[in-house]
Amino acid sequence: MITLNEAEAVEISLSAVEEIDESRVFQALDSLTGIGEGFLSENEEADAERVILSMENIAQAAAEREMELVVINSSLFLGKLARIAAEKGLESALIRAFIATGRLGRAAAAHSLEAGSKVAATTLMEIWNSSPQRWHQDQTIAFSLLIKEIGSAAARHGNEEIVLNAATCLGEVGKKVAAESLELETVSTLILLEEIGKLAAERYFDKALSSTALSIEEIGKLSLKKGLHEAALQCQWALETLRVQAEENLLNNSSIVAELALDGFKDAGCTDSKENIGKFQEIKDLQKKIQSTL
Repeated sequence: MITLNEAEAVEISLSAVEEIDESRVFQALDSLTGIGEGFLSENEEADAERVILSMENIAQAAAEREMELVVINSSLFLGKLARIAAEKGLESALIRAFIATGRLGRAAAAHSLEAGSKVAATTLMEIWNSSPQRWHQDQTIAFSLLIKEIGSAAARHGNEEIVLNAATCLGEVGKKVAAESLELETVSTLILLEEIGKLAAERYFDKALSSTALSIEEIGKLSLKKGLHEAALQCQWALETLRVQAEENLLNNSSIVAELALDGFKDAGCTDSKENIGKFQEIKDLQKKIQSTL
């Protein structure tokens, strides 16, 4: 394969997307990935970020043209650069790469590119799990928001499988942060799962709603074990909300799942208060602040 310089790769890839010429786009993206790796290896972070941004722009254009294989490969290439950035401790480039991956997943979901959106979400989870350093609070919330946005875009466009996948990924994040006794991050994830569940109910996605309720239940049980009472309370609130919505929309399976999940928290001893409501609102405000940066 011919190696292109950065300017050539960007120019060729964008024109190839317009012509729906996948092989030329692949060639250009391969060159850009190699260039990005070179910058990262030399700790030239600003240059690496520029390459990542170019790759995102190319992939977004490909998503709009429904070039799913390009979207899939772009997610994998971005994931590769993110892992290198993490290993090198280049946090700014790492953040740029994982945000680009999440936004690409959202674009893929918006164009009903099921495989593309799932690969993007899976790549996000791989970045999350493989990073050698611990993620900061804001970064954890950003990860969760990006995954939730993939699910939201899919719900708006009627694709239950993508919604289901996003809910599963969010559930994994929630269980991990709960296991680490990170209560704010756990509550944040539960709030986002509730939002996905509401969208699933509105679209009559019984399977996705059931899965979301089960994920919330698992996080809630783990929260109780870890003494995260605010997270357990948010779990109960979310399950009750989803149970009601499931009943209203005659989603019998998810209604039963949510009700059975709630039964497990009857003796948990978690009570709501004005203080809890205020804390949960603060977390929602923090989510909105972080969302504005994505």
